[in-house]
Amino acid sequence: MSESRNLYDALASAIYVSRLAIRGESVDSDDKRLRASGLYDDWTAGNHKVGEIYNTQAKGSLGDEWEQTWECIQDYDSAVYPDILPGSEVWHTFHRPLHGTSPATARPFVKPTHGTVDLYKVGECMVWTDGTVKRCKRDTNFSPDEYAADWEDVEPTAEN
Repeated sequence: MSESRNLYDALASAIYVSRLAIRGESVDSDDKRLRASGLYDDWTAGNHKVGEIYNTQAKGSLGDEWEQTWECIQDYDSAVYPDILPGSEVWHTFHRPLHGTSPATARPFVKPTHGTVDLYKVGECMVWTDGTVKRCKRDTNFSPDEYAADWEDVEPTAEN
């Protein structure tokens, strides 16, 4: 991602969070965290605690599904466990992707691996591999290819 894009995302996120603060609201849901994602740091190696939020990018050999904002769900220190890094098989043991509830906060689909921790819930949106935005119709850990009935297409410009 370009530096100017990062600055734009940070500015848009700061404006969003400021407006919430003026209304006495907090950043207390995945959707709000995604709207504020320009303020979160990119993941770096280190000691991570439950509840930390950070971004990963689709760099190098990582696919589009790594354009995500994640929450740490289990403490770890990557100095002790160096294989915990974006793109590794164990990444999902320690992180869950945040899921938005609007086309604006939809992120690329990430296959759920932890049952109820990272499944898609009714009303959550994602960007499928063909670029379409889809909304979950029932709690599911299936992709649209695996069980199409769990998903419906959503117009990406809709303010849902």
